[in-house]
Formats: sequence, structure tokens, C-alpha cells
Amino acid sequence: MTEKEFIKNELKEFVKKFPQTRVRYEYHDLSNAHFIEIVPNEVYHLDDDYLSWEYYMSDRFDKLFPMEGLCFISDDACVGIENAEFTLCGADYMVFVVRENVVFNQPVNGNIVFNDTFSLKTEEKYPNETMQVQFEYTSEEYLLAA
Repeated sequence: MTEKEFIKNELKEFVKKFPQTRVRYEYHDLSNAHFIEIVPNEVYHLDDDYLSWEYYMSDRFDKLFPMEGLCFISDDACVGIENAEFTLCGADYMVFVVRENVVFNQPVNGNIVFNDTFSLKTEEKYPNETMQVQFEYTSEEYLLAA
């Protein structure tokens, strides 16, 4: 198993355990480091279960791939993900949709139409309209953000 396969498998399990999250992954060749972004910030900074998961995952990664670096960040970090190789969203991850300066929070698992985009029904104010958000999908149960 490669480093990337290990990370992707771990992150698939992560979004099951933390369904309100989104994770993005990027490898930096020059630093030989794997970056994983965890959002929302409340999970990354404050959730004790997340902190335990991160410690356990990091420990296993270090034992399997001692010459590789692993770095967890959130979207408020000084460094960031510029070209995500993959993104996974938990079933309860909220997508923010803006319509006429109103922000709607919509769970990813609600009213999804799989094409090159997925459609989210807006709240009662616009019952017959949908918002198009760019996403890809796989044959698995996870959404991969485009």
C-alpha cells in the first residue's frame, strides 16, 4: 500500500466517524509532505475525539512510512491546500449556498442529483429552485469535490 492509498483509506473512515466534516488532501513533492485539511475548525481545534484520531493516525503513518511527512491543517492555517488531489465530505457536511445575499446551509446528503454538478433544493423561500454546486462522485458512497 502506498502512502496516498493509506491516507485515502483513513480519510474515508474519518468522514464516516465525523460526518459533519470535509477533508482535502495534497502532496508537496519538494517537502516530501502530505497535507490534510480538516474542516470545520470546531472539529479540528476543539473535538477531543478528533485529536485522538489524529494522534492515532499519525502514529500509524509514521511507523509505516518513516521517511514521509504528515501535516494536519485547517482552513485557517498559514499554509493551505492549493491543488487538492482529492476531497471527501461526510454525509452531514454543510454546503453553504448563496442566493440573493441569503446563505442557506444544506447538508451534502440532501437532494443530490449526480451529474457534473449536484442540485440542492433551497429552503422554503425558493421551493422550486435548486442551486448547482460542482462536485464529482465515485462508485463509493463519498462525494469528491471538484
